[in-house]
Amino acid sequence: MAQNLLINRPLISTLDTWNYTIPTGGAGAYSVHVELTEVPPTGLTAIIKKNGSTIFTAPTITPTQIAQQFKVGFLAADADAISVVIASSTAIDLVANNVKATVTIQQGF
Repeated sequence: MAQNLLINRPLISTLDTWNYTIPTGGAGAYSVHVELTEVPPTGLTAIIKKNGSTIFTAPTITPTQIAQQFKVGFLAADADAISVVIASSTAIDLVANNVKATVTIQQGF
């Protein structure tokens, strides 16, 4: 099965939430790939949710790391709501250009 790229968004200062709804007839396997970098490493968190329920929580970046990436596969039904939430309770993460992320959602694993 060919993989269809649904979302590929490199973003800067990206403490944000990205949402995607599975289209009618689109049920099947999906994957979310996230790449994060931050300077300096602080309390950044990344969570993937399906229909409001958490299906994956990334480990917190440690003080010796400056980047993290992960890919999560899951099955989805028509109209499932997929969310990628990147957040932090640390003030330094709110400074422009301190956090960078690329979020990709695609059909297939």
